[in-house]
Amino acid sequence: MNSIKRQKILLGTVLSGYVAIVAFLAAYEDSSYQKKLALEETTRQAAASSTIDLLSFAAEGADPGDPCPYVARQRLPDARKLANAAGRKVLSGAEFTNLIQSQKLAIKTLPNGIPKIFHQTWWARKVSEGKLRLSASWLRCMPDWIHVLWDDNEVRELFQTEFPEALPLFDGYPYPVQRSDIFRYLVLDVYGGLYADMDYECVRDISGFDGIGGNRTVYVSGAPNPAVDGFAQNTLMASTPNNPFWPHVMKTASQSCGRMWEPEPMTRILTLLGACSLAYRLRSFMGWTGISVLDTTGPKMVSDAIRTYPRSQDMIGILDTDVFNGQMDRGAKDRDEHAMDRDFPCASKAIHRNSAGWTTNSPFPYTGEHTIMGKRIPHRLIAIIILEVMALYIFLTYGFAWYNDKARIHREQKKK
Repeated sequence: MNSIKRQKILLGTVLSGYVAIVAFLAAYEDSSYQKKLALEETTRQAAASSTIDLLSFAAEGADPGDPCPYVARQRLPDARKLANAAGRKVLSGAEFTNLIQSQKLAIKTLPNGIPKIFHQTWWARKVSEGKLRLSASWLRCMPDWIHVLWDDNEVRELFQTEFPEALPLFDGYPYPVQRSDIFRYLVLDVYGGLYADMDYECVRDISGFDGIGGNRTVYVSGAPNPAVDGFAQNTLMASTPNNPFWPHVMKTASQSCGRMWEPEPMTRILTLLGACSLAYRLRSFMGWTGISVLDTTGPKMVSDAIRTYPRSQDMIGILDTDVFNGQMDRGAKDRDEHAMDRDFPCASKAIHRNSAGWTTNSPFPYTGEHTIMGKRIPHRLIAIIILEVMALYIFLTYGFAWYNDKARIHREQKKK
C-alpha cells in the first residue's frame, strides 16, 4: 500500500470518527431536548388555570434606585384605584376569547380606533416575579386596559382558529421566538390593541396623541440599533383590528426564508426552492442559529414589510426610540460610528429592558462550536459538511471510474 493511499485511509478514518462522535452527542442532545419539551408541556397545562393578580406588584411602585431618572422619580400609585382596574387580573388567551365570543367583555377604544387590549405572550402562565413586576408597570400606567397573557398552546390555537392556512408555516418555525413573533402580528390583526414584550416597562401612559393615540392606525417602536434590527422593532406595537397592514406582514414573513445566510449547500438549495419549513428544520438540526430570526420573523422582516407597504406613510407611525424604547444597545459594538451604547436602559415613557432571552432559547443545544472569520460554526454543521464533501468525493471518484470502465469496455467491443 503506497503512502498516499495510507494517508487517505487515515484521513477518512479520522473524519468518520469525528462525525460519529458528533452524531452520537447530537442524538443524545436531541433526546434531552424532547424530554425538556415534554416537561414544559406538563408545566404549561398545570399553570393554565392559575390566576395572575398584578395589584401587589403595581402597588409597590417603580424602583426608586433605578439609574433611569424617569423611573426613579415615579410616585407611588393609589392602590385603591388599581383594585378595581380592568388590567388588575391578567386574562388567559382562552378566557379572553371566550369572553369575546360570549360578548361579555366591554372594550373601550382610543379615538383612532385602537382597542384598549394589552397583549403579551409567554411559554406558560408560570412567570417570574421580575417579569410580573414589569407587567405590573402597565397596570400603573394604563389601568383601564384589559391585560391578556397568551401561552404557547393558546397561541397555536389562535392560528388554528383564525389563520389555519398559515399553521404549517407556524409549526415549521424551529425557534420559539419565531412563533412568538408571528403571533403578535396575528393577534393585532384579529383583535387589535397593544402588544409589548415581557421585558418592557411602562413609565408613563403611552396612549395619548403623542403616543399610540395619534392619527395613525398602526404604531411600531423605532429600533435603537438599525444595523441589527432595521429601522423598526417588533417589541412594542399597537394597531386597530383587521388592519390591512398585518396580512402584508404575514405575506412578507412567509416569503422570507431565502434571506438566511447559509454556508451549507443543502439548506441553501431548500431556501432557493422556497421550501421554508424544511430549510428551518434542517438549519436548527445543525445547531445553526442567529440573524435569521431577525430576518425571517423579527424586526428586519417588519422593517421590510413597512418599507414595501404602499400606504405606510399614511397609516404607520414609528415611535421615537428615546421616548418609547431606551434600549442599551445602540449599535456601537456593531461598529456603527454614529451610535453610542447606553450604560443603562432609559426612556421617558416606555423602556425595553432587552433581556434577549430568545438568543439562548434555541431549539437544540450545541455540541460545541468554532468561530471562523467572525461566524459561529457549530460542530454539527462541520460534521454535516464533512459528510457532504466525502459523499461528493466518493461520487466523483467512483462515478468517473465506473464511467471510464464502461467507456473502455464499449471501445473494446467496437474493436472486436
